[in-house]
This record gives sequence, C-alpha cells and structure tokens, in this order.
Amino acid sequence: MPPCSGRHATAIAPEPGSLRRSHVAATVPLRQRRTTPDSQPVCFLPTSKPPSAVPSARNTIPVAAAAAATRTAAATTTITTAAAAAAAARRASKNNRTRTAAAQAVEPMAEASPPPSPPPPEPCDALIVGAGPAGLATALLLSRREGWSRIVLLEKRISIDVEDADKSYVYMIDGRGFSLTDAVGVTAAVEAAGVSTAALSIAQVLPDGSFTERRFGMKDATRSNVWLPRRAFLTALYDGLAEAEQNGRVRLLNNVQVTHIHLAKRSGSETAGAATAGGAAGTAPIVVHARDAAAGGVELRFAPRLLVGADGLQSEVRRALEEWAPGAGLVPERYRPVVLDSPAAGLRYKVLRLPPNPPFRRKDTTTTEQPQRQAQPQPQSQQQPQAQETTQSSDAAVAGAAAMALSAPPKDGGSAAGGGGSVIPNSQFAMIAGVKAPRTRSMRLGLLPYRDPAAPRTANVIAPADHVFWSLTRGPQLGAFLQESFPQLHIPSLFTEQQLEAAAASRGGAFPRPQYLRHFTAVLPSPTAAAGLGAAPAGAPAAATTASTATASTSTATSGGGGGGGGCCGVALVGDAVHCFPPDLGQGVNSAMADVMGLAEALDQAGGDLGTALPLYESRRAPEAAALVELMTFGAPYQYNQDTLRRTLWALNVALRAALHKLAPWAFAPQTFVLVQKAEVSYAQMLQRVHATTRRIWALAGVLVAALGAAVVKAAAGASPLA
Repeated sequence: MPPCSGRHATAIAPEPGSLRRSHVAATVPLRQRRTTPDSQPVCFLPTSKPPSAVPSARNTIPVAAAAAATRTAAATTTITTAAAAAAAARRASKNNRTRTAAAQAVEPMAEASPPPSPPPPEPCDALIVGAGPAGLATALLLSRREGWSRIVLLEKRISIDVEDADKSYVYMIDGRGFSLTDAVGVTAAVEAAGVSTAALSIAQVLPDGSFTERRFGMKDATRSNVWLPRRAFLTALYDGLAEAEQNGRVRLLNNVQVTHIHLAKRSGSETAGAATAGGAAGTAPIVVHARDAAAGGVELRFAPRLLVGADGLQSEVRRALEEWAPGAGLVPERYRPVVLDSPAAGLRYKVLRLPPNPPFRRKDTTTTEQPQRQAQPQPQSQQQPQAQETTQSSDAAVAGAAAMALSAPPKDGGSAAGGGGSVIPNSQFAMIAGVKAPRTRSMRLGLLPYRDPAAPRTANVIAPADHVFWSLTRGPQLGAFLQESFPQLHIPSLFTEQQLEAAAASRGGAFPRPQYLRHFTAVLPSPTAAAGLGAAPAGAPAAATTASTATASTSTATSGGGGGGGGCCGVALVGDAVHCFPPDLGQGVNSAMADVMGLAEALDQAGGDLGTALPLYESRRAPEAAALVELMTFGAPYQYNQDTLRRTLWALNVALRAALHKLAPWAFAPQTFVLVQKAEVSYAQMLQRVHATTRRIWALAGVLVAALGAAVVKAAAGASPLA
C-alpha cells in the first residue's frame, strides 16, 4: 500500500481512513468474468490473490451432462452463491464508501489545522531599519556606548554596496559629515576614498571641442570638502563596525524587508498584547515583523527597546507612527510631513555610465578624429539594481557645489586643464556642454570627481519632465540624440549597444518636493523591560502614557553611558525619514549625520533614559529640519537651467549678496551656498541671517530709490526757470 502523504504526516497522525482509501484503490474488482474451455461463465468471489491463482475446484460449478435433478440442484446452488456474493459486494462497497468519505472529511480538518506558533520576538537594544549612511552611522555611535550590546540593522538590499547603476550617487562630505566621521574614527578612510577640494574648479568641454577650466568663487576656500561615491562612503562606515560585528554587538541582516510594525497604544492591555502569539505577551511595546528573502521568506520578529527609522523618504517606521498616533491620543497629522515647493522639485534625472577618464574630440579634430576607447565600462545590465524608486534621496544625481558651478553658461577662453585636452581625468569636475537648442532639447552632462583613476565615471542628466530626452526608449534613438547633442564626443566609443538600450529603458528618478516632520519621536510605556533585557533600575520612573509623552517626559536619567533603560521604549527617525529635498546644496547626507550626532548626544545627556533623550533630540533637531527645508526653497533651485530668465535673476542675486558681504560682512550674510559650508552655524541661524540680509537689501534699495528720487527732484528744480 502507498504511504500516507507527507502533508498529512506533518499535520496530524495518519488516519486509518486514508490507508483504507489507498487499499480500496488497489483491491481487485469484486466480480471478474472469464471464459472456461467449455464456454460457461465462471464467477469469482473477492480474494486477495489474482484470479489465476485461485484453484478452479473452489470456484467453479461443474456443467457436464448429468441428471435433471442434479442439474437443478447445481443451478440453485449457483444462484444462491451469486446472490450471496452480490450482497457481500454491496455491503463491502457501502462500508468502503463510508470509510472513504470519513477519510476525505479528515483531510480538510488536517489542512485547516493552525501552524505551530512562531517563536517569541527577538529582544534587542536597538533595531535600525535601513543600512544607508544614517543607519550605519547610528549603529556606529550606539555600539560605542555602554548598554547597547544588541544592535540589529535591517537592509532590504542584498548588500550594502549594491546600488542602482542608474542612480549612482556622489556625496560631498562637509564639516557636519566630518563631525560624525571624527566621532567614530573613519575620517581617514573617507579621505582616502575621496577627492578633497578647497577650491571649485570646473573643466568645460564645449561642443566645438574646446577644453577650458574655470574657477568659481562660491566655495569657501578655507574649508575642504571630500567627494566620494556613495558606495565608498558606506564601505568606510561599515568597516568601522567590524569589531562590533565580531564581538556580537551589531548584526547586519541584508535582503530583509519590514512587513509590519506594531506599536503599543496607551492602555496597559494593549501593551500586554503587543507581542502576539509568541509567548512574550506583556513585554514588548514594539514588535517589528520582517521577511528574510535570503532564507526563502522566513518571518523574523524583533522586540527592540529603541526602534530607529533610517529608511528614507518612504519610511515604513514613519508610516507606523502615523497609524499609531490616533490610538495613542495624538492628532493624526502629528507625523505627517510639511511639504513645501521648490523650482527644482519634479525635475527628472538619470545617470549615464562613462568609461574611466572619458575621451573627447579636440577642437582641431572634432569632425575627423575618433578617440580610442579608454576602458570598457561595466554594462548596466550587469549591475545589481536595488528596488526602483521614482523619487530621489537628498544627495543623488548632483550635489550643490558642482551643480551650481556647472549651471554657468560656457564661455571660450581659459587655461588648458590637465590631461592634455583629449580626456577628462577622473579626479576633475567637468561639464560637457551640448549644442544650443530649445529648452526641451538642450543638453549637458555633469561629471563629479572620482579618486580611483580606473573607475567608470558617472554623467548626470537633469532635465524637466517635458524634455525630449525622456521620450527616448530605444538604444539607437538615445545614441543618435546624444551624438547630435554632443558633437565633441564619439558616442560609440563611450557606450556599448547594450548600455544604450539599458539607459534608454531606465526610468531614472525625480527630485522630491522639500518636506520635513515637526515630530519624529515617540515614547512608549513598558510595564517591564523588553524580554531578556532586564528590569529598569530601581527608582527609574515609567514613561508617561499621556499624549504629552511624545514631546516631553519626567523620567529621570539613569546611570550608564547610553542604555540603562528608564522603563520605557521609543521610536526615533533620522535622515531622509525626517527631511528630504532636492540636492541643490549637497546637505542631504550631511544633515543626516547631524541628526545621528544629535540623537547620540541626547542619549548621553539623558544617561540613556529614552523617556528623556528622545524628546530632547526632537526639540533640538526639529527647528533645524524646518530651517534647512526652507533654505532649500530658494538657496540654489535654478542651477539646472530649467528657466533661463529666473536663473539669470538668481545668479544676479548671488552676485549681489557676495559683493555686499565683502563690503560689509557685519551687516550682510554671504550667499546661501557659502554660508551652508560653515558647520558651526546651525541651519536655523543660517535662515535668520539670510532673512536679515534680505531685509537689509530691501532697506538699502529703498534708501537708494529715495536718494535717486531726491536727486531727480533736485535736478528738476534746478532746471526750472523760476530757480
């Protein structure tokens, strides 16, 4: 008989019905007929042996010629035997049908049996969602503080160094970013991987092949910034976690997607039920569910004391706070972003891959010489893309300084740059200008510096949504358009057919509208410390359970450098989850580093008590987020040539403020981009200075107009005959 199916075996013990059902299928028919040599029918009774093995003496009725009485008796015996066999067959068939139906009735019951209960959530000190710059920086700072011995990072990408080839970011690390790298000891690694710049010098390759170099005064020459690829910055941060990973303080889980976040409401009963079906009821105000794709979709559950959302603009942690707020007695809008507008919002971008030190046609050989391909860039189809996004994070396609410089119209003249004029060195900023064309066809490529001379370059295309570039969906179309727009380049030497097809098929991204959160922390009550983490120190008060606990707490600080407890749990957002904007000023990654530093400082000052630290962190960083996003609305939004007239007016405003600051620095602040490089000046102070300068400019304009009017009146009076 065939065995019971594995599905039934794992759900319940094998039922007899299922075995009988298999037996019935294998049993020979109740009646079989065959022809004997004398052509008389032969009847077989049910048997476990095949008919050929049954002795004919037990089953046949002789039919040889005999007396009439004997023939009649034999016929009667045959009829009686046949009737008995038929009755037995009916009884057996009925019994088997009944047993088969019973077995079939058992099957859905087995299938409906609930699966085994999952294990309880894994307790941890901190769970960080997102292993980008903000997430890795948070893990670095927490791992260096006592009390944070179990830190878990969840990252949806298969590896932290995997990036979408179409959106290869180049970061500009300034003083705010260096405050973080100094604190965690990775500054040397960052500088070794990037290009340091104290001045801003841009190489320009014009359509006729002219190669010039221009210097711009919008960079504070007393301060050096470092430019490096996003992957290199993440590697430097991740390498800083090596020791913490080795001793088990930090775990990074790649290819893991958060599926649900449960935050306990105000009531104690809700808190007691937070950890569902896991045996940890009453201990986990925060439970995070995730799916491990690397392990075939296995569900993971965590019960952190501190949940950090470093998961960007589309933050799952922020969404969980929005859903949690009404049940916690807070207004539904508490965790919704304040969205502003910017002339740069909605601009689309795409990143093209160029070979290292890309060649171009020199002015005297523009129409004849075809430069030799310097290196074979890795085809985009071989890159491992992350999930497609249609909205860009704060530091994507181009960062502020270079983009602002690249916006200047090209001019002939200038000194020849290094590289002989036939290649663009990897370490140099560059702008490749396209031929003059209408706004919807005008093109230029911006190249940010790379330290590695053998690394493929990235060329940024930024254009309005109605630009013809976005309608090119086939490789040959894109190649022909690029060749028409850039006669100084030999497109077949720069792109393979496969690369052009991949670039044409890519959707690219779009700059987001500037936005920020007014509130981005929450303090949750915890009747006991999270499972396995131990109770709060004696005398440490529980977190308040009213709505005011989201912004303030009366909890006293506990001893210890950063993880004492305080009897509560909490949620905090950092980086793009708090504020997001176009990359006009290159402040996305730097402001994220400032957020993480602010969170660590608040934890230190509160002695690790989350009930005190989180409101303190929010009260300090919320004004900074609001000021930074407002600066983005006017700081440098017209650098992308999307509106020629407004870009000209913006450039005049930049020049005016720079000149006034030079004449009277005590009264007039420098242009916004120069001001933002001063890491010791907060964004809120920056905004105040900019607005004060604007008021003084208008006052000065009023004085000048009044003086001019008085002069005109005086001149008119002097010219009067009555004078």
